[in-house]
Amino acid sequence: MPEAVPGTSPQVVVIGSVNIDHVVVADAFPSPGETLLGRTAYVTLGGKGANQAAAAASGGVRTAMIARVGEDAEADRARARLVAGGVDVEAVTTVPGAETGTAWITTAAGDNTIVVVAGANHQWPSEGDPTEGLGAQAAVVLAQLEIPLDVVRRAADACRGRFLLNAAPAAELPDDLIVRCDVLIVNEHEQAVVSGQLATDKDAEVTPDEASVRKAHDALRARGAKAVVTTLGEAGAIVTDADGVSTALPAVPATVVDTTGAGDAFAGVLAARLAAGDSLLDAARLGIAAGSLAVRVSGAPQQYAGLATLRALAPTTPPTEKD
Repeated sequence: MPEAVPGTSPQVVVIGSVNIDHVVVADAFPSPGETLLGRTAYVTLGGKGANQAAAAASGGVRTAMIARVGEDAEADRARARLVAGGVDVEAVTTVPGAETGTAWITTAAGDNTIVVVAGANHQWPSEGDPTEGLGAQAAVVLAQLEIPLDVVRRAADACRGRFLLNAAPAAELPDDLIVRCDVLIVNEHEQAVVSGQLATDKDAEVTPDEASVRKAHDALRARGAKAVVTTLGEAGAIVTDADGVSTALPAVPATVVDTTGAGDAFAGVLAARLAAGDSLLDAARLGIAAGSLAVRVSGAPQQYAGLATLRALAPTTPPTEKD
């Protein structure tokens, strides 16, 4: 298991959700009212924040988690799993009388359905610095949207390094938050919601080509985001940096068992490598490698590969392309 990197302050601070995931693996998803036999079931650490913190710690930097958990045994389990992954949990705070967040996940045929009960993840102080001063110390602060939006906005304001936002779950974002994003990380669905480029048919799948992704990136940068990364699953990712240079990165081929946690692995490793001084493109390449490894197992990974493995697996960066 990875060990915490020694030092006096974290290079990456992840503020976000902590859940305990209850996972059922089946051959197919049940229809409403239908009962199916599952293949196996297990309980594990989850929540986008916790997943990304564990991934960041595997990227070779000091990582701290800021979160809210309940006054229950699940909180002890969550802290222990984070510590085992090399994450500092001093700022994982107990909310008296609350329950730790819980997710119920069914995986089948390489896909998943998820129901989340937020619990303590939505119980934060209504004012002040939610990073408790850590935002001013860290090279990178990474947030997601499984905690209240106001908390994310205040964390962005407290950040003195680079602020990264993984806009997941998908939500419309105010301009004052977008303008604080040094890197905005989205998948194709999140990109459509955040940029306003939704399909006219609400049931239509969002499958953007490179031109439409770059158009969305231009729109988001016009609203203030410095750089934008869109992950595209088996199509890789498109990265637009702070100079407006867009690059398509290929995926790493993998047999997909479960997509749970793949985006979190990408975001966490990306944050870690940016904090370590890598370029955005090189950090994204390693993020793609981490995402590829994540889809090969059921549920979010509980142990993440080290840098040597990620570097060996990462796709080659092609020449950059200017819009």
